[in-house]
Amino acid sequence: MSEDKLKPGQLVTIALDGLNYSPDGFCTGPVEKNGGMRFYEWIDLTSYPSWNDFQGKSTVAFEGDVATVCKQVGRPERIIRDPHFFCYDIYEILIHGTIRQAFKQNLLAHKKRD
Repeated sequence: MSEDKLKPGQLVTIALDGLNYSPDGFCTGPVEKNGGMRFYEWIDLTSYPSWNDFQGKSTVAFEGDVATVCKQVGRPERIIRDPHFFCYDIYEILIHGTIRQAFKQNLLAHKKRD
C-alpha cells in the first residue's frame, strides 16, 4: 500500500483480502460470512479503536469493487500522527451509490484494465 494521499474524485479499488485488521491488530471493518466488508456512514475518530467505532447505515462491498474518493476525513485521535500509520487515514467514499467511510488500508488506487 502506498503512503500517498488519495485525492477527491480518484477511483479506488476495495482491498479486503487479509486486510480487515491493521498491522497492529485493530479491526478496519466488520466482515460478512460471504466475504464482503461493511462500510459505515462514519468511523468514530475520538474512540477508535474501541468496541463501537462504526456508526450509521452500512453498505457491503467486496474485494475489487470500485469506489470514488470524496474527501479525506482524518485519522483517529488515538493513532499517532507519524506517516508510518497512514493505513489508519479515513476517507469518505462513494460506493454502490452511498457515501461511506473507509480506512486507507482498504483502498487501493484503481488501475484501469487493459
